[in-house]
Amino acid sequence: MDSRGNRSPSQQQDDGATSLRHDDRALFLFYIKMLEYQNVVGGRLKLKGKALDVKDGGVMKKKKKYQREESSQTESDKNGDERNPHSDYDHLTPAERRYMEQKQKIDMKKMVKVANKSYKDRMQDFNQYLANLSEHYDIPKVGPG
Repeated sequence: MDSRGNRSPSQQQDDGATSLRHDDRALFLFYIKMLEYQNVVGGRLKLKGKALDVKDGGVMKKKKKYQREESSQTESDKNGDERNPHSDYDHLTPAERRYMEQKQKIDMKKMVKVANKSYKDRMQDFNQYLANLSEHYDIPKVGPG
């Protein structure tokens, strides 16, 4: 460079070669990225086995068979027997069965308790419950006064 900041002709040629090398590198990287996509298989997916024709009805799901349960229900209906309340618990362990029975008893007590109260009584209980709650939204007084 001279005192005015101009470059000599040899320096200008070097810059041209550098930019040319940079352009070649960018072009090379572009081609490499494009080559990555050449291995992609186009077209629709093919299923193994028999081809399904959607126009002819498509895939048909199998229906579940509940014949065994229905036949046992119809036999009990024919005999006029009431259903055994513990038949639902046959597959449970004794501890699970006791738990379910205890839970039913507690639920029945709660329902009886709620059924005996009138709407007015329930509202009074609810208002009493709200009055007993701490009012955490209130700002406490700070300082004298």
